[in-house]
Amino acid sequence: MPKKVQPYGSGEDAEHAALARSRGESATSFVNDLAATMTIREVAAQAVEAVRALSHLTADTGELTDPDEVRDVVSGLAQIGSELPQLCEQLARFLVAQHEDGRLAHGSGRDPDFVLVEVSEALSAAGRAADMMAAALTEAGARAADLNVPSR
Repeated sequence: MPKKVQPYGSGEDAEHAALARSRGESATSFVNDLAATMTIREVAAQAVEAVRALSHLTADTGELTDPDEVRDVVSGLAQIGSELPQLCEQLARFLVAQHEDGRLAHGSGRDPDFVLVEVSEALSAAGRAADMMAAALTEAGARAADLNVPSR
């Protein structure tokens, strides 16, 4: 029997996550431009590099200039989080379709049905956790709206 993967959080966290997820729309033309010029692997690598660059730029308050900038970064991260559940679901659906078409092999000698269930459950848990992360980031952005630089 596959190991169950459970995300952290409460029912209230899940409700806030669902609300945060339902708010945003993607910029279709930007996505189409990326899809026309980059492979899926390249887009994924760019996403990793973008987050890594943000981490380096904000280390020890490095390049941050004011609370508005923090709010913009938090908002962007919330948008990323709100897109992850759909992505995780699509990845799982792809693997299921590949399995149903007989295109998945016994890589490690384990039963592919068993491995597919494990992967699907882990992706589902990741999607739920991303929903909660997006909700928390949305909340952080809303709370940070009250922070300003004092007038001089």
